Amino acid sequence: MLNLLYVLTPIALLDSTSITPLSIVPMALLLAGRRPYVTVSAFLLGLYVSYLVMALGFLFGLSQVFEQLNRWLTNKLQNPDALDLLLQIGIGLVLIFFGTKIATKRKRKTEQRKKSPPATPAQAFVFAVGLNVVGFPGAVPYFAAADQILRADLPSLQMFVAVVYYVSVFLAPLILLVVLKAALGRRGDQLLSRVKDFFDRWGSRIVAVLLLGLGLILVADGIGWFYGAPLLPVVD
Repeated sequence: MLNLLYVLTPIALLDSTSITPLSIVPMALLLAGRRPYVTVSAFLLGLYVSYLVMALGFLFGLSQVFEQLNRWLTNKLQNPDALDLLLQIGIGLVLIFFGTKIATKRKRKTEQRKKSPPATPAQAFVFAVGLNVVGFPGAVPYFAAADQILRADLPSLQMFVAVVYYVSVFLAPLILLVVLKAALGRRGDQLLSRVKDFFDRWGSRIVAVLLLGLGLILVADGIGWFYGAPLLPVVD
């Protein structure tokens, strides 16, 4: 379980780079409005709950299919069959594809940044849920994380804990920004502005490099299993 969390941590941090740039602007405006910390907490809660629900739904739905296809191999921990390995290699190739696509296309502002920020905690919560629902189909890093969780062959409760941990790490950068804003006061506004400028300039490049790197690792790990030398062995 601990080894699995080590693998999930960098994947979740990579995944967080997809939501952080979209959330900086609305969070900065929420923190400048009425009841700033109540409203921004509702925004973060909306992100957390919606991502957790979708992640669990995807994981356990895929888990049932995975179990039906591989029922005869459920007793073989750390010994995936060719279908499992091809699935992982396929996910790795998808990551490489998206990384290449991001690296070659021009930077453009998203429609989400142009929307007016919500004004009340309830609106902030709904806005955050919508942001996640729209973006979840593109959460390719999480699909790689789900593959690692399934291959660990954990009991349902431990799978649930792994997903909760993943989503917590996923939102950790945004939570840390709010904590720093509260601790620094007005200087925190400058911090949020600098983080926004950084992601505007470097965000797409970082995501491209990390997607390419993670994709290559998953492909190499999947191929390595065929030769008895996996890069990311999962041990209970």
